[in-house]
Parts: sequence; structure tokens; C-alpha cells
Amino acid sequence: MVLALGIIFAVAYILVLRTPPPVPTPEIRALRGTYVIERFLALDQPGATPRPVASGSFAASSSGDASGTLRPDPMPSQPDDPKPIMSTYNAKLRAALTTSTFLGRTVTSRTTGAWPPAWQISTPNPLAYQGLAAIVRSAVEDGDRSIGIKPLKQGDRKVWRAAVTLDDQDVQFVVDQLSGIVVWHTDGHATFTATIDWDSPPPPGEADGMEIPAGQTVMTQTDESLDYQPSPAAAGAIAGYAPLVSELAPDGYSLRAVATSKTRGAPGTWLVHDRQSSPVDPLTGQYQVAQLYTRGLSWFTVRQLGPDAAGTSIAFLRDTLTSIAGDKLSVETTTLQYGALTGATAYTWYDTSGPTLFASDARHIVSITGALTRRELIAFADGLKPVVPGPSPAPSP
Repeated sequence: MVLALGIIFAVAYILVLRTPPPVPTPEIRALRGTYVIERFLALDQPGATPRPVASGSFAASSSGDASGTLRPDPMPSQPDDPKPIMSTYNAKLRAALTTSTFLGRTVTSRTTGAWPPAWQISTPNPLAYQGLAAIVRSAVEDGDRSIGIKPLKQGDRKVWRAAVTLDDQDVQFVVDQLSGIVVWHTDGHATFTATIDWDSPPPPGEADGMEIPAGQTVMTQTDESLDYQPSPAAAGAIAGYAPLVSELAPDGYSLRAVATSKTRGAPGTWLVHDRQSSPVDPLTGQYQVAQLYTRGLSWFTVRQLGPDAAGTSIAFLRDTLTSIAGDKLSVETTTLQYGALTGATAYTWYDTSGPTLFASDARHIVSITGALTRRELIAFADGLKPVVPGPSPAPSP
């Protein structure tokens, strides 16, 4: 009897008392703060500490709007402080405006139509590291030891400090646990340190200014490689197949944007990002459908191709996945149980863009990456179903 009770208590201790607390779900809706970039310079001696080379500010809101500045630190030979670079993004217009000064001349450029249509500023900001933060959340949730993670306190906030090797590069970074924001990052060459104003996020409208300096000639560049569509059904009419839309997006996520484009190397470029070693893709003339989902300042993207591409790529994809498996971090396979891809093998791994899932069958090719944990990726893929022809809910504004 005593032995039986001892076993029961031991099992309870392992399963309950030692179960780690749930991973916080980031739902931060606005952010602002400042940052400093430090770097080792060419003249630095071994053992030297990195020097500040730039600083600036950033702001972003859940609308997709963002703004930022970058001010290079002056060099001893410079009589005046360098002029700051200013960048803003207006999600409603899908337009980024960047103003900089070169050789005493102020230049303003405007970029429209880039994907994804949110937070597209050209100055540094913590949102650029959201993929790394999502990897840590996923690894903590799964107890994955493929990356080193240590919980710490930074002031009055709980953080994770992590070390990981991605694309043959060793990086270390610190993630604020509650918000999922990376507040420190280094790759051994440069260090990014953010100071977040947690108590005073930017009010609505502060991060979307599009004012053009008086008298400036604006150089405009438009991404004409993709076309935004009002709904998944409309995208399907252009692509020639019914795209898949998931009924199991994590709570709070909504579809923000849909676009179509020619393959441009897909799906090979979804699997291998190095252009020099990217597999030769046998597809030509196929349309891909891209979807952007957001929740607050978190986002993930879904890209897919239809039956014409899938039916001719079965062997190509099988061979490519086999060849790259050794280069991907924490590769796992799962058989999908529900939805349009029931029975298909879903490959998941960690990438710089975040936890990533790739699955295909004779009619569908799907790639998902961003701020989802591995479990959320699989659940989302299990919920994929063809969009119903005709009117469908439009993406969120």
C-alpha cells in the first residue's frame, strides 16, 4: 500500500508539480521605444568591446502602421552630427516612406505594394526578430532542447535568453516573455539593444505619418510582382484553383491580406533561401496565393500552390525535402489528421522567419511560417479547407 501511494505521488509530481507553466501568448497591440546598435570596427584589437555605431527610435501599432528613425553616431572626422534616416509605413496605403540625407542632399523614396503589407519600415526595430521570439516560445512549449534557453529576470520583467545556430550563423538574443518582443540580439558582429517604453505605447495614428518634406522630389517604386485581392475567393479566381483557408487559426488571429503572384521559383524558394543553392524549380506560369494573418503585433504568412503545380512536383518536393533535412534546425514530421491535407506528411522546423510548416499532396502545396508555435502550426494545417466559391469574408482592414 505504501509503495503504491509512493508511485502515485511520484507520477503526480512528474506530471503535475513539475509541468512547466504555459507559454505566455503575446497580445501586445502597440509598441514604442529606442535602440542602440553596437559593432566591432575594422580597427578594433582582439578583446575590444563593441562601439555604438547607430541609435534611433521605433513605434508600431496593431493596425500595421509603423515608424522609425536611425541616427548614425558621428565619427571623429565629421564636423556635424549625421542627419537621421526617417521611415514610416501606412498599412492602409501599403506604402513606406523613407527620408535620408546623402552628401548634403535630402532624398525621399516611396515603396508601395510590398509583401507583407504591415510594419514595412526600413529602420531597425524589434519586430524584425519576431521569428526568433516565436522559435523560443515553441521550444519552451515542447521542451525542445535543440536551442539553448534560460529563463531570467531583467528588471521587473521575465525574459528568456537563447542561443541558436540558423543558416550557419550563431546568434544570441533575449525575449521578453509576456510580449514576445526581442529586446537584445547579437550575431557576434553587431549587437541590437532595445529599450521598450512598456508603460506608454504610442496612441493610434502616431506611427503612420506620411508627410513628405517640402520641395522634395519623391522616388516611387512599386512591387508589381504581386496583386492584392479582396478575398481568398477572388484570389482563387485569379489563380485558377480554390485556395485553402484554415478554420483553426489561433484565437485572436484574423486574415489581414491576400495576394496572388507568379511562382517566382516557388515552392523551391520556400524551402531553400540561398539563391546560389536553391533547387531548380520545374514549374512555370503557376500562380501562388499568399495570406497574412495578424494578432496585435504578431503575424504569420501562408503561401500555397494548387493542383497543376502539386501534381507535377511530387518527386521534386520529396527529393528536395530529403536533401535539406540535415540543414534545417529541429526537423520533425507529423501526419495531418483533418482537413484538405488529411494523411499528408507535415514537415516542421525552425527558420529565421519563425517556426515553419511545409505540407503537400497531389492537389496542394502549403508553406506556413511566422509567430506560431509548432503545435499551432499543425493545428492550423489540420483546419485547412478549400474556400467556398463566391463571396467570402474580406481580409481585415
